[in-house]
Amino acid sequence: MARTPKGSRRWRLVRRTLYVLAVGAGGLCVAIGIMYARTKVPPVNAAARAQSSTFTYRDGTTLAQVGRLNRVAVPLRDVPPYVRGAVLAAEDRGFYHDPVVSPSGLGRAVWAAVSGGSRQGGSGIAQQYVKVAYLNPEQTMSRKVKELFIAVKLSRSRSKDWIFEQYLNTVYFGRGAYGVQAASQAYFRKNVGALTPAEGALLAGLIQAPSYLDPALGHTAQTRARWRYVIDGMMSTGVLPKGPPPAFPPVAPAHTESTYAGQRGYLIERVIGELHAHGFDDDQIYRRGLRVTSTIDQRTQAALPEEVGHAVGGDRDLEVGLASVRPGTGEILAAYGGRDYLTHQYDNAFLAALPPGSSLSPFVLATGLRAGIGLRSTFAATPAGPVVNDDDAKATSATLLTATVRSYATVFSRLGAKVGASAAARAGLPGRLPPSGVHAVDQAAAYAALVNGTYAAPHILAKVTDRSGKVLLDVRPRTRAAFSPAVAADVTFALQEALRTDAKADHAARPFLPGRPAAGTIGTTDHNAAGWFCGYTPDLATAVVVYRASNRPVVNIGDAPQRSSADVPAKIWRAVTENAETGVPAGPFPPPAWVGSTRNFAPPSPPPTTPPPPTPVRTTPPASAGPTAPPKRPSVTKPSGKDRPIPGKTPPSRTPESTG
Repeated sequence: MARTPKGSRRWRLVRRTLYVLAVGAGGLCVAIGIMYARTKVPPVNAAARAQSSTFTYRDGTTLAQVGRLNRVAVPLRDVPPYVRGAVLAAEDRGFYHDPVVSPSGLGRAVWAAVSGGSRQGGSGIAQQYVKVAYLNPEQTMSRKVKELFIAVKLSRSRSKDWIFEQYLNTVYFGRGAYGVQAASQAYFRKNVGALTPAEGALLAGLIQAPSYLDPALGHTAQTRARWRYVIDGMMSTGVLPKGPPPAFPPVAPAHTESTYAGQRGYLIERVIGELHAHGFDDDQIYRRGLRVTSTIDQRTQAALPEEVGHAVGGDRDLEVGLASVRPGTGEILAAYGGRDYLTHQYDNAFLAALPPGSSLSPFVLATGLRAGIGLRSTFAATPAGPVVNDDDAKATSATLLTATVRSYATVFSRLGAKVGASAAARAGLPGRLPPSGVHAVDQAAAYAALVNGTYAAPHILAKVTDRSGKVLLDVRPRTRAAFSPAVAADVTFALQEALRTDAKADHAARPFLPGRPAAGTIGTTDHNAAGWFCGYTPDLATAVVVYRASNRPVVNIGDAPQRSSADVPAKIWRAVTENAETGVPAGPFPPPAWVGSTRNFAPPSPPPTTPPPPTPVRTTPPASAGPTAPPKRPSVTKPSGKDRPIPGKTPPSRTPESTG
C-alpha cells in the first residue's frame, strides 16, 4: 500500500484547520449578529438622570445645591471649547473622527467574552457614558459586550455632540461632584463657563482616578504629571497653541462644610416648604435639576450673623429671630433663624411663636382709628388692673399719640378693651386680646402693611424653572387691603415720633436713622419673657425678637445691663436696616391724615379730699356798699405739653371722614 506523502497530510491538516476556523468565524459572526440584534438600548438609569436642584439668591448667585447627587447639567454650548478639548485630550482624542467602537476592538471584546480572556482595556467616551448611564457597574464580560453594542447603536441614533454633552454631565470628578459644572464649583468655586484652560485641564485629568488625583489629598507629583499629559494633548490637538505650558492652577480646599451649615439650613428648609406648598414633590426637588430663585438678598443676608453677634456678644443662652420683608410684595429679603442650623434646627424666624407684648399696640391703634378715635383722643394712663407702664408712674392721662411715643401699655389696654384688635388680623396677626404667640416673619409682614395699608403675604420663592429653562412657577404677590392709607399714615406718623423720641433705649440702642424716614416701636412682655423691635422704612420692614432658651428673663445681655428687653432687638434692627438701605434712595412716608375725631375717654378729675376753709360771716354791714364790682373773666386752662399740637402738624379743622 502506497504511503501518503507527508506534504499531503500537512495540507489536509491545514485545510481542516482553515475549515474549522472558517466555520468558527462564521459562527462567531452569526453569534455577534444575534447578540447585537437582541441588545436593546435601555432607558437611562435613575442615577444618571438625577440632578441636584440649584437654589439661588434673588440676584442669581448660588445659595445651595440640594439633591441626592451633586450634579447640575449644562448644555454643551456653555462649556468652553478648551474645557471640551481638555476632556477629549485626556479620555478620547479620536472621539470626533474615529468610529465609536473599532472592528478590532469589537472583535477583541467578543473573543474575550467567549474565551474567558482578560477583562481589562480602555474605554472611549461613548463606552464610558454607556457604562454609567445604561448599565450596572458589575465587571462581567456580558456587560462589557453589551456596553460595546449599546455604544454602537447609540452612535447611530444620536450625534456625537449629544453623547459628549451627556458624558460631561454624568462623569464623576471626585469631591462628590458629578458632571463638569458641579466639579467646577467643587474645585474652583466658579461656574464651568469661567474656567481657564489650565483649570479645565486639571478637571479633565481627574476623570482617570478622581479620588486619588485630587490635589488636596497630597499626591502632587502624580496630579501634576497627569495635568501635564492633558496640556500636551491639548497642544497636539490644536486646542492650545504650542509653547510654554500655563501655570498649574491652585484649587479650593476640599469642601467639608455642610450644605446646611449656618443660616443656609434655615433658608433651604423654608424654600423646600414653599415648593411643597406649590405642589412640587421630593423627586422633583432632589432629582430633577430645578433652578429655584429665592427672594433673599445676598448682601443683607450675609451681614446678619455679624450684626446679631455684635449685639448679643457671648450670651449663648440668648436666641434671636429676625425677618425682613419688602412692603407691597411680601418678598422675604433676609431671615435669621438661629446661630447655626446644624446645632439648632428650630427656626426662630418662622417657627418660634412668642408673645408680642406691646409690639401689638400699633394695630390696636389702627383699630381705634378705623373706629373714628383720632390720635389726639385722651385715655387714662393709670394702672389698668395688672397692666402697668414701665415708667412715668405719675402720668394720669395721655393722648393716643403720646401713648404711642411713650409706649403706655395702660392706654392701649383701655383702647383694646373698647375697640379690640381687628386690624391685627387684617395684617396677618392674631386679632384676639390677649394675643397668642406670633412669628417674626408675620410681624415683619404686618408692619410692612403699615407703609400704605396693603398687606402682602410673606414668601421666599420668586421663580422655579426646569433644567431646560422652562418656567414652572412665577410667584406673584398675594395682597389685600388691611386698612385705609389714611389710617396707615396716622399710625406711621405716631411710630415715627416714637423713634425720634425713644426714651426706653440707651444711646447705643436707639433705632433712629438719621437722614432716613423710619417708624417702629419696641415690644416688651410680662416678666421680660421676650423682647421685640419692629420697624420699617418705605422699602423694608424688619421684626427682631429675642428670648432665652432657659426661659430666664431677657435682661443683662452682653457687657452692660439694659433698661428694656427690647434694647438688643433695637440695636440689631438699626444695624440690619442701615446695611440693607445703603445705596437705596430715601423715599418719604405720606403725611398724617388725622382721621377720626378728638375724644376724651379719661375719667374726670376726682373732687378734692380736703374741705375748703369756712367762709367768714360778716356781723356788721359795711358802711357803704359802693358800686358792684364787675364779674371776673373766666380763666382758660392752657393745654398741656402732651395735648399741645405739634408745630407744623396741626390737624385741619374739618369734619372727620370715614376712616376705613
